Amino acid sequence: MIDTSLLGVRCRAAQNIFRGQETVRFSSEGTIQYELESLGHLLINIRWDNGVCSLASPDDIEIVDTDVVWQ
Repeated sequence: MIDTSLLGVRCRAAQNIFRGQETVRFSSEGTIQYELESLGHLLINIRWDNGVCSLASPDDIEIVDTDVVWQ
């Protein structure tokens, strides 16, 4: 299931994120595109400011927007 309720919310990498050939470095910022739940796992698709688009787990990121509550 795809959830776009966080579309446009700013986030930051809480740690280095390694996905395939791409590495997103700690503190890199980006914008959430959507959340994807599959087989009980939640993944977030993020378009990072450097142009890379990748999936991350909720533990990999922190929300930067102070007016957004996310669990």
